[in-house]
Amino acid sequence: MAVERCGGHITLLFSIWKDAHLARSQGSRGAGFNVATGVEATVEYVSTNLPEVGALVSAGSELDVPAGPVENGAIHIEVVNMEGVEVENSSLLYVDLVNELRSSRLLTPADSYRIRVQLELPTSQGFGMSAAGLLAVARGFYSITGKGTEEQYLRIAHRIERKHGSGLGDVLGMSKNGVELRLQPGAPGSGGKVVSFTSVQPILLTWQTNESRHTSKYIDDEGWKRSISEAGERSVSRLKLKDWNFERWPDLMLESRNFGENSGLLDEPARKKLLSTVRSEILKLDLQARVNVRLCMLGVSACVLPRRLDSPLSSEELDRIAESLSNAGLGVIETRIH
Repeated sequence: MAVERCGGHITLLFSIWKDAHLARSQGSRGAGFNVATGVEATVEYVSTNLPEVGALVSAGSELDVPAGPVENGAIHIEVVNMEGVEVENSSLLYVDLVNELRSSRLLTPADSYRIRVQLELPTSQGFGMSAAGLLAVARGFYSITGKGTEEQYLRIAHRIERKHGSGLGDVLGMSKNGVELRLQPGAPGSGGKVVSFTSVQPILLTWQTNESRHTSKYIDDEGWKRSISEAGERSVSRLKLKDWNFERWPDLMLESRNFGENSGLLDEPARKKLLSTVRSEILKLDLQARVNVRLCMLGVSACVLPRRLDSPLSSEELDRIAESLSNAGLGVIETRIH
C-alpha cells in the first residue's frame, strides 16, 4: 500500500493551446503557483487474477492444456470530498489513468487495486483538483511498482486531463515547485517548458460555495478562447522578458490583474461579486496595504496573497481575514505556496 500527496495548482493567467493533434502537445502558456493543500491518495494492491487453466491429462499421453486468457484485475475507486462525502460519478478519470498505465506496461493488467482519493479543496473552482488527484494516484502506483519514470506518469496524467477537458497546464505547472511560468504548452518532457522559483508563503484561498465553473466551458468556446488567449499571450510575452525569480512577484501581480480585466473573465457577475466581497472585507480590516487579491482561473474563487514576498502575512492577519470571509458566506482555507 502507498499513500501519496499532491498539492493543488492555481493559475493566475493563461492562453489556450488546444488545437494540436496530439494531446501531449496541447496545453497552455501562463503563470501561477502550487499550494500545499490538495489531494491525498491511498493505493492498495489487492490481488492478481491467475490464468484459467484447463484440466491436465496424465503424463505421457499428450501435452498439457495451455493456460487460458487472463482477465483484467478489478479496480475499486472511492473519491471523497473535503466534507468527507463520497463524490458520485467521479471514478472515470481514475479508470482512464489505470487503463493508460496498463497500456503503457507500467501496471500489470491482472493486478487488482483499491484506490481512495481524499480531496482537500473543492472541485471546479480553479484549484487543479483533477490534476492533483491524477498525480497523487499515479505516484501511488509508481511507489508500489517502481516501474518507469516519473516523467512517464506526468505525461499520462496530462493526456487524461486533455481527454476530459478538465485542465490545460496544471500538470505542467505541478511538475515544478513554487511560483511557475509556463513558457511552452504541452506535457512535461514532451514540449512543455516551465520555469519556477520557490517561496514558502502562507496564503488564503476563498470561493463562492454555491458556484463552480468547468474549464471546458471556456476553452471550448471560440469567443472565450480568443479573448483569454489574446490577454494571456500579452501577459506571458512581458513576463518572459527577464529572468524568473522572486523579484518578479510584483510583475506577476500586475499581469494577473491585467489578465482578469482584458480577458473579460472579471466581468462575469459571479466573479465580480466575489472579488468585490473579498476586497470589501479586507478594507474593513484595514489590511489592503498588506495583501493582493487575485482571481483563480477558472473558478469563482480568489487567493489572498502577500503584496511583498519579503513581508509574509502573519498568522494573526490570516486568521482575521479568514474569519471575516467566512462570516461573509464564503468558503475559505489557509494553505501555503509550495
